[in-house]
Amino acid sequence: MNVGDHAHLADEFVRQGAARLKDGSPVADETVIDGIQRAVDAFLSLMRDGNTGKILVRVSHS
Repeated sequence: MNVGDHAHLADEFVRQGAARLKDGSPVADETVIDGIQRAVDAFLSLMRDGNTGKILVRVSHS
């Protein structure tokens, strides 16, 4: 099975997806690592499944 097997559900998906976006219910899990100097640690954590959801490296500018 693949997504093409469910094309008949596309309109319902759009309706439900739009409603969920409107009410703010989608939530994305993420792991945030501070500092460009820790980018390698962040990448290694990603490869070792040491993160939740997506992994972000936050870089602040001074």
